[in-house]
Amino acid sequence: MKKLDDIIELLTDEIDGFQNSIKKLEGLSKGLNEVKVDTSKLEYHLKEHIRHQERVQLNNKRTLNDIDKKLKRAKLIPKWLLVLFLSALIIMSMAIGYLSFQVIQLNKNEKAVAKKERVELQNQQ
Repeated sequence: MKKLDDIIELLTDEIDGFQNSIKKLEGLSKGLNEVKVDTSKLEYHLKEHIRHQERVQLNNKRTLNDIDKKLKRAKLIPKWLLVLFLSALIIMSMAIGYLSFQVIQLNKNEKAVAKKERVELQNQQ
């Protein structure tokens, strides 16, 4: 019987300790329910960050559009180099044409002189 009384006494002590723990947990739970967190500053900073990121994104988009426009206008050969090349080509073509004409005229003159000399040689004989 003594053992049974000891066990009952231990169980009642444990139950009392358990009830005390429950009361403490209930008090802490009420305290947690009463704690209110103010998130207005956090929301303000978050919105401000989002606005900043949108501005950065807009600036990046503008920059990319400017680069795209410049790339579309960019050419492999500059206009001034193309004009210079075409001018040189035209001048060389004109020079070659003029020199060809002079060579043809010179050949005609030489043939005419050669023919005239033959005629003179035949007349002298």
